[in-house]
Amino acid sequence: MITFEEIRGNEKIRAFIKEAYNSLKAIGYTEHGFAHVGLVAERAGYVLKELGYADRDIELCKIAAFMHDIGNIVNRRDHAQSGAIIAFRLLDNMGMDA
Repeated sequence: MITFEEIRGNEKIRAFIKEAYNSLKAIGYTEHGFAHVGLVAERAGYVLKELGYADRDIELCKIAAFMHDIGNIVNRRDHAQSGAIIAFRLLDNMGMDA
């Protein structure tokens, strides 16, 4: 079972986040790097925990939140769709079930 800590430490995922941030920085966006995705993941996990969700659901939420901006490496517009495809391939290659 893939964990949030594995995702957070994965060098391929980190490379996508870094380059997506660099793409946004080049066009004038505010911080969208590791500080941003880390904060989003922690806050999303906190909300689900407070609402009584199961531990695995919280873990999946944190994984999704951490990876939510990777599509910005392709383009800011429609980055959610690009990110979903990239995330699917990365997670699939790590052995995570769809």
